[in-house]
Amino acid sequence: MARSRKLFPVYGSTLANNMLATLVHDRVVRGFVEDYVTAYDRRGILGGPARDRELAETIGREIVLGLIVETRAALPRFFGRHRAGKLKPEEKEAMDLFFRELVAALGRAQNWNAEDRRQFRRDLALYSEFSERWAKPNRNRKSSKEQSDESPFVARVALLLDPSMLEQARRAARKFHAGLNEFARKLLRRTLG
Repeated sequence: MARSRKLFPVYGSTLANNMLATLVHDRVVRGFVEDYVTAYDRRGILGGPARDRELAETIGREIVLGLIVETRAALPRFFGRHRAGKLKPEEKEAMDLFFRELVAALGRAQNWNAEDRRQFRRDLALYSEFSERWAKPNRNRKSSKEQSDESPFVARVALLLDPSMLEQARRAARKFHAGLNEFARKLLRRTLG
């Protein structure tokens, strides 16, 4: 049985800082885009420093949304549970406070205004609803590839990356998305110890 642990809201702020620092320091977005450009010989999607910065920021935002959803799925293990539905009320409350602080810290770090916060919460709700829908048991479950193809992450990143070559951009985004789960767990372990 897992030992009892405390989850403090300040950990949400720490995780936000770790997410943003890792994205920048490890050049996650730049590496993804460079790999795509090299694999498909698509140098034309790079449009100079302003376009590259915009692409990095928007794809980075999608990565953060994906990481938050993956973190929410992984966090019950912090309490020794496999699913959020098995959490005690005080554990659920701790998780809610943690995630509120996580989103607030992201907003502070990126100087979001009220509209930015509203859009981020709307997009996070979209990602969360998709994740919850796929987490429910379903006899008519589609394959993991079909699930990934329908994910907001894959669709949105592919459109941002290379709208004129959408199918190959979807393949690249799908492959990248598959690694987000482990990436989120790694950041969570680093943050919570």
